[in-house]
Amino acid sequence: MNLKLQVSFVESNHIFFKRNLVFNDCFQHHLLSFRFLLVFTLFVSPLLSEPKFQTKTKQTKPSELFKRDSNSEIVIPVIGLNLHLFADQKSDVLRKLKFGEPVQFDRDSLESPKEDWIPVKLEDGLSGFIKRSVVRSVPPKQYLSTLLFEAEKLILSKHADFLAKQEITDTIFSISSTGKFTGDEFIFIRAKAGFFLKKTVDQMNEKGIKPDNDSNTLEFLKRHQTKLLYDYSSGKYYVDSNYFWKLLESYPKTKHSDYAGYLATESIPVLDCGVDLRCRLEELRKGKLRYIYLFPTGNYVSLYTKEIVKSLSSMTKDPDSIPCFQPVSDGIKSEINQMIRYASEIGPREKKQILPHLQILKKECFH
Repeated sequence: MNLKLQVSFVESNHIFFKRNLVFNDCFQHHLLSFRFLLVFTLFVSPLLSEPKFQTKTKQTKPSELFKRDSNSEIVIPVIGLNLHLFADQKSDVLRKLKFGEPVQFDRDSLESPKEDWIPVKLEDGLSGFIKRSVVRSVPPKQYLSTLLFEAEKLILSKHADFLAKQEITDTIFSISSTGKFTGDEFIFIRAKAGFFLKKTVDQMNEKGIKPDNDSNTLEFLKRHQTKLLYDYSSGKYYVDSNYFWKLLESYPKTKHSDYAGYLATESIPVLDCGVDLRCRLEELRKGKLRYIYLFPTGNYVSLYTKEIVKSLSSMTKDPDSIPCFQPVSDGIKSEINQMIRYASEIGPREKKQILPHLQILKKECFH
C-alpha cells in the first residue's frame, strides 16, 4: 500500500470514528431525555396535577328511611300519579292517584324501604309504591299549608286544564269535610276550597263550556250547587258570596277571617246596573262596604275605601243628575239608610271619606 492510500485510510477511519462518537453522544442524550420523561410522567406529573376526588352517593339506611317516612305526611302534588304494584318503574300500575289524594306510609310493607320509592296504603285499603321524587313528604304540622300551596300553584297555572281544576277543587272540599281540621285550619281550607271553585267556574265561563253537553261538568256543578249562583242573563256561574260570609259568621275573628272576607267581596258578580241607583248602592253595600264594616283594620280597607269613594263621587258630583226621581222608591231609601248606618260605624278615616257622599244622596232623594 502506498503512502497516499495509507493516509486516505487513516483519514477515513478518523472520520468514521468522529461520526460514531457524535452518534453515540446523540443517542446517550436522547436516552437520558427519554428516561427523564418517563420518570416525570410516572412519578412527578401525578403530584403536580389537580387532585380529583371520587364522590360517593350517600345512601340512606333503611332504618333511617323507615323512621323518616313513619313520621311524615305525604302530599300528592300532581295529577295522575302511578301507584305501582312493586318498587319498580316497570311493575304493574294498580291505578292513578288523584291530586292530593290521602295516602299513608305503609308500615306493614313486606319490602324494605328504598331511596326512590315509598310504600303507601290508600283509604280503600289498596297498597302499592309511589315515586319519592314526585311527592312531597312533610312533617304533620306542614301538611295543610303544603297541600294548599301545591293546589293553588296548579289552579293558577296556565297549563292546568278544566278537568284538572275540577279534580283539585273536589279533593280540597273532600279533605275539608273529613273532620280532621277545626278552627283556624278549617276556615282556611274551606276558604281556599271556595277560591279554587271560583277559579274553576271562571275558566268554564271564559271557555263557554256548557254543562248540558258535558256530563262530567254537569256532575261537578251538582256536587257544588249549594255554593253556586247562575245568572240567566249572562248564562254564567258564580260562587255565592254568602258561602264565604257564612264562614265568617260561624268562625268570627279567626286568623283567616280577613281572607275569607276578601273572597266574599270579590265573589260578588259585577252587575250592569246602568243608572239604577238602588242596584249600584246595593252592590257597594253587600261587598266592599260590608268588608270595611266587619274588618276595620283589614288588609283591603284602604283599597276598598278608595273604590267606594270613587263610585260615590261619580254619583254625587252633580246633585241635580242623581237618578232619584219622585216619588223615590222605598228600595233606594232603604239602601241609602243602610249605607249611612254602616258608614257611621266604620273607622274614622274611612267614615270621613265615605259619609259626606251618602249624606248628599239622602238630601237629594229624601226631600
